[in-house]
Amino acid sequence: MTDHPLSQILPSFDSHSYHAGINMAFSEVVGAGCKMLALSSTYSREYAEEMLSATRHAAEEYNTLLYIEPDLLVTKLFPKDVAKDKTVILIAHNQSVLDEYHSLKKLKIESDEKGNPDEIEDEIARRFGVLLSYDKATLERLLAKHG
Repeated sequence: MTDHPLSQILPSFDSHSYHAGINMAFSEVVGAGCKMLALSSTYSREYAEEMLSATRHAAEEYNTLLYIEPDLLVTKLFPKDVAKDKTVILIAHNQSVLDEYHSLKKLKIESDEKGNPDEIEDEIARRFGVLLSYDKATLERLLAKHG
């Protein structure tokens, strides 16, 4: 990951350490209850496997749960291709957060089968935003930008 902007600033930049630090910080924030759910950066499947041990360590340290997601929920919050062909590690506060995420994935399948009606797509995006602990202004800004 030598194309990361920090590699131009820090001569000893190391992408694994960088992503491990991000996942450690997200685990701390989620474990403290400041966020219900955090998403790692998007990784190739191989890179996600490389990051898993460090991310598991963070989860154990801060009492969070992990879910390896090779098919991230697509919503109006982010560009549709944000995680296309990528893996994301979900860092959750507890099992009910992961259960809600999985219920949103089921609702997305139903929405796809119905031609993606706006009311269902908006509900999915808003509920996902709540899981990510976004405030109302952030939710509205992301919906306006990507919806």
